[in-house]
Amino acid sequence: MDARTVLDKVVALPIATWNYKTQDPAIRHLGPMAQDFHAAFGVGDSDKTITTVDADGVALAAIQGLNQKVETAVKDKDARIAELERRLAALERVLKASTQ
Repeated sequence: MDARTVLDKVVALPIATWNYKTQDPAIRHLGPMAQDFHAAFGVGDSDKTITTVDADGVALAAIQGLNQKVETAVKDKDARIAELERRLAALERVLKASTQ
């Protein structure tokens, strides 16, 4: 299980509002269709329902994938900032030397 892959699948998963046929139409629920969830993740014993353990597991894996993505982005930005600070310091040294 690759957390980034799970995250990508969650991002692509259609989310809709719906209601159970046995409930008043005014009662709405929010989430993916069971068929889409099963097709994306292949968990559970049916494409007719989503068990809470599967939804929770997918959510936790997606959170881990998002954390990995954020950590990578922060690391890349920190490296870029350090490089820009190095270049700025060099330019400031040249500017200071040329004005003396």
